[in-house]
Amino acid sequence: MKKTSGFTLAELLGVITILGLLALLIIPAIDKAVKNSNETLYQSQLATIIESAKSWSADHITELPVNGGSINVTLDTLKTGGYISIDIENPKTKKPFDGNLNIKITEKNSQYQYTVLD
Repeated sequence: MKKTSGFTLAELLGVITILGLLALLIIPAIDKAVKNSNETLYQSQLATIIESAKSWSADHITELPVNGGSINVTLDTLKTGGYISIDIENPKTKKPFDGNLNIKITEKNSQYQYTVLD
């Protein structure tokens, strides 16, 4: 009797089934982790934009609103003033943020609130 080496069909099907089950478990977890990291990066980019608007505010204090008023500053204004990098990227679209992106600066109770209007 001749002995052959190799895998039987049952063994191959068993391995394929196990790999399929592992893929069903792992792929959703990886997808969720990628989405969470993109959202975290997006929030970080918005925080960077707000910090640059605060720097702009410190240099343009006479232009800031008073008595509950508000003003909008565009991302282009922050870029041309050197307050932010020219190529800050939106991780959701993988493209640079639009230059017309507005940052609303509102005075409330002698404090300024910064909101990115996207």
